[in-house]
Amino acid sequence: MLSIRADAYASISRILDAARRVFSDGGGTLTRIADEAGVGIATLYRHFPNRQALALAVYDRILTTEVEPMLQKLGSGDVARPVLLDLAERLSDVASRELALVAEIGSLAGPTTDFLRRNSEKLAEAVRRAQDAGNLRPDLSADDVPIILAMAATGLGMLGANSVARRRYLSLLLDALNPARTMPLPSVGVRA
Repeated sequence: MLSIRADAYASISRILDAARRVFSDGGGTLTRIADEAGVGIATLYRHFPNRQALALAVYDRILTTEVEPMLQKLGSGDVARPVLLDLAERLSDVASRELALVAEIGSLAGPTTDFLRRNSEKLAEAVRRAQDAGNLRPDLSADDVPIILAMAATGLGMLGANSVARRRYLSLLLDALNPARTMPLPSVGVRA
């Protein structure tokens, strides 16, 4: 991984902070973001070639700050389901709160899936432990989990459901991944 100079890192950090404020205020220009960050527009463009790239970086920073610590718990605990539920709920809370970023990015499902895939080792270990304990269906792949979590969490976040309803539906989804009374999953390559 490339290291960046301390001054460049500080500029990026100020740009991301300003972008989050401006996006949450309903938009604004990249020039306004640069002004609020105390950098020139050329500096902003040097790090973020367009508005969507900047919005994606803001969202990634939010996930890194608010969700990644939960992934650490997932990788070290013995009880995967409660932590998975908490993780899905946190993702849903972020999606519900960051509707302005949806307008900039288009959809949070793809970036959320990408973020979770970057942390796939922790998810894979949690899936294996839950399967070994009989709490997760054996034909579920660790590769399925980022897609399922991102789809459910961002979808519920976008629906405007309150936090109690989101937790209920996410819990229901996780129960559907339990091995009791499941039918075998179709293979990945099968199409209707």
